[in-house]
Amino acid sequence: MLQILSATVPIFLIVAIGYVLTRRGMFKRADMTVLSKYVVKVALPLLVFVNVSGRRVDEILNPTYLLTYAGAAMVMFALAFGYARIFGRSAHRATFMAMGMAGTNNGFIGFPVFLILFAEIAGAAIGMDMLVDNFLIIPLTLFLAEQAAGTGSLRVRIVSTARGVLLHPMVVAIVAAMVLNTAGITVPDVLDRTLTLLAQTSSGVALFTVGGMLVGLRPKGMVSDIAVTVVGKLLVMPAVAIGLVVGLVTLGLPDLSPQFRAAAVLTCALPTYSILPALADPYGETDVATASMMLSTVLSFLTLTGWMLVLSAVGWM
Repeated sequence: MLQILSATVPIFLIVAIGYVLTRRGMFKRADMTVLSKYVVKVALPLLVFVNVSGRRVDEILNPTYLLTYAGAAMVMFALAFGYARIFGRSAHRATFMAMGMAGTNNGFIGFPVFLILFAEIAGAAIGMDMLVDNFLIIPLTLFLAEQAAGTGSLRVRIVSTARGVLLHPMVVAIVAAMVLNTAGITVPDVLDRTLTLLAQTSSGVALFTVGGMLVGLRPKGMVSDIAVTVVGKLLVMPAVAIGLVVGLVTLGLPDLSPQFRAAAVLTCALPTYSILPALADPYGETDVATASMMLSTVLSFLTLTGWMLVLSAVGWM
């Protein structure tokens, strides 16, 4: 229990510090946009690059791990989208409820948690999580949102989505690291230390930014939609992941080490994307997206701790 609290308490203390300092006026909520851009476009890609470079391909592209997260995400995406449409919600509401229930805050909360719990596999785990995020969940969300808006032809939407995916800094970092690994090229020590120093700023700044982003949020919208999204994200998705970890191995896929099993489940137990409100805003779904992001972030302190206890009980942590 003490080990679990030592992993979760510092993370949410930093989130709380970001909230308090922004609330008291030392920072503006608009400043969080700049910090968030730095984390997403500079620090986090470098952190993934540093952790992925030098690893074997089978460590970076573990099929069981990838299919666990991708499978759980698609199950939750389908459940949320189906729920919303059955109960008469708009296509845009359904799309962003689905993203809120399927997507996880790997960069801003997942990486700091993993660095504390299992530092040796954190880079590989988050690298695979980011592949699923950037090649599957986010593109599918944007495609469905544009489809619902009816803007542009199908070809234009596909090309635009593909371009955004391939040029995302996180994807570029992963691909660059894999190319260097395949070619047997190592980064010079001076450059490696420089990249590492920048990369190490990601965790603290990311968590601080999450706290600052919570200031001034006024969640509105349908309470039932928010509750369904948050409960599905924090409680149902990790349970689905446990079933997939066991089921995929039973079907003959390679088994995962206990650390990777725990990482796969905890990935699915993380709160939803911090970028969810920004992505939902152009389509008029800011209120439910913002409330879902805020509530899942706050409640995840309790649920993450609970899932760590479960994983410890079954011997995966």
